[in-house]
Amino acid sequence: MKIFKFMAIALVAMFGFTACDNECEHELNKACGHEYIEVDYSNKLAGTWTSIDAENEFAEALIFSADGTVTSTGVFEGGLWEKKGTFNIKDNKMTLSFEDGDCMESRFEMVEGEVFSLVDDELDVHFNYYYCENDLSDEIVGMWVCADGPGNSKDDMLIQVFNEDGSTIMTGAADELLVNDKSTKYKVIGDVVFLEMNKETVRYVPFRMTYSPSGTAFGDIMTLTVDIDDANIAPTATWLRVKQSLNLDNKVYDYSAAYVTNAKGKDEDFNITGNTFNIANIDACDFDMLFRAVLFCVELNDNSINQHFRPNGVESGFETPITVDGNKVTLHMSAADPAYRDVDMYMFQDKDDTQLHMYMHTDAFINYFANLELVTMLIEGKIDTADTAAVEKVFTDMEARVESINVSLVLKARE
Repeated sequence: MKIFKFMAIALVAMFGFTACDNECEHELNKACGHEYIEVDYSNKLAGTWTSIDAENEFAEALIFSADGTVTSTGVFEGGLWEKKGTFNIKDNKMTLSFEDGDCMESRFEMVEGEVFSLVDDELDVHFNYYYCENDLSDEIVGMWVCADGPGNSKDDMLIQVFNEDGSTIMTGAADELLVNDKSTKYKVIGDVVFLEMNKETVRYVPFRMTYSPSGTAFGDIMTLTVDIDDANIAPTATWLRVKQSLNLDNKVYDYSAAYVTNAKGKDEDFNITGNTFNIANIDACDFDMLFRAVLFCVELNDNSINQHFRPNGVESGFETPITVDGNKVTLHMSAADPAYRDVDMYMFQDKDDTQLHMYMHTDAFINYFANLELVTMLIEGKIDTADTAAVEKVFTDMEARVESINVSLVLKARE
């Protein structure tokens, strides 16, 4: 239990541990000026209790059993531990002894069913552990989308899958983190999520989790709160549960909003349907101007997507065969004309299919928006798709502009 490390700071090195001292009995406490009213809380502790101390980069979950055993899971300075031990409460002091040799004794205070504290008056250390009535480890399993700030970038978006085996897959924070591509680890004890943020350096960050089933009309809501001082992590992020399978048959969705992350590229203007873009300073407003102006909508079936838009006031659109593999959807746009490129993107729906997220990483963005640029040029009579060199230039120019980008288009079901 790494709380020992903090209690030892004033006495020994940072990584020293205090030793058990059972000599301070009730009479000695009285002599030291501490008059305790002895209460046996041992049978009140059964269950899970969690503590997060942001200042010391510390978090811990303690699971107490009625037989006097305890399990500790926690994080200190990014390192995760799990171990078993025993506990005892006497003269308003708790003694914790673990199988790895760690042990401590500290003044114990408790509000039954709510919180208990471990206090060291000499070192001025005070840790509060809050009772967790519900274990949220099962509730977190599934796919979630966050659009209100997992990171501190503008218009940030993150999609994350928490698997039953303790692995998690995320996308949106960086271009190299693609859906179903890389995984890290996580562990939930009570209401604390220990999340591995960097697979290479094995750094864990603790988050306090709240869960609201059907917390919104769109479905379940999960809130993750972190108190550490990290410029790259927002203090609170709210997540919406989305489905890991798609129901696309006979669905019509209209454009609603866009989210952009990790946009890096050439400082160069280019035009799509009368709208000017520049990857070096692109944001969600640019996509709003484009898709709202052309009244973008999609009609979906299990094996096709029909995209409708009005570039420069001209009704346009085309139907494209699709292949669906879980949340991955391939738009076979080359089937309409070999000049176009196929696009691999990911789609997500909420519990009642009232929202559709179309997520594109760098390669998907390049192909999709080069296709749109090609459509614009065709409508304006500026290109012949039989001119393979001219068509290839549209795509190579787009590739040269975009170093990385993640874009999510959010569409709402038409009533």
